[in-house]
Amino acid sequence: MKPGQALLLAAALLFGSVSAHATRPDSQLTPGVLCTEDNKDFVEYRYAEQIPYCKRNVPHEEKLKVAAAYGGIPQSEWPKYEFDHLIPLAAGGASDIGNIWPQPLAEAHEKDKVEEEVYEAMKNGTMTQAEAVQKIQDWILDH
Repeated sequence: MKPGQALLLAAALLFGSVSAHATRPDSQLTPGVLCTEDNKDFVEYRYAEQIPYCKRNVPHEEKLKVAAAYGGIPQSEWPKYEFDHLIPLAAGGASDIGNIWPQPLAEAHEKDKVEEEVYEAMKNGTMTQAEAVQKIQDWILDH
């Protein structure tokens, strides 16, 4: 099993299914997807670990699909959410529909702080991609 596949499997096992307008990602809809050099949004390799980095690319059509999958969130309610990357881009996540979920804004701001910690640690070489993904998973499970 490749390291990326192991991370996806771990994410799928850790995240449970959720109902419409939920505050947690549904593992069936959003298992988490890592960037690869074959991804259309691939930009470069980053950090000492040389993980693939993908640019943010969440078009309106993708948001429509995600909102529909998560219980039909109407566009009028979208300002209450951030269409967030489960595995952050800074940790090597992809802008793939399998990595996007509608996170309530209050939680998104809290998660942003964890993402910044992950980014700094990866940049400084004190955290691996696997550790970063685990930290994000742990945060989601705790909230």
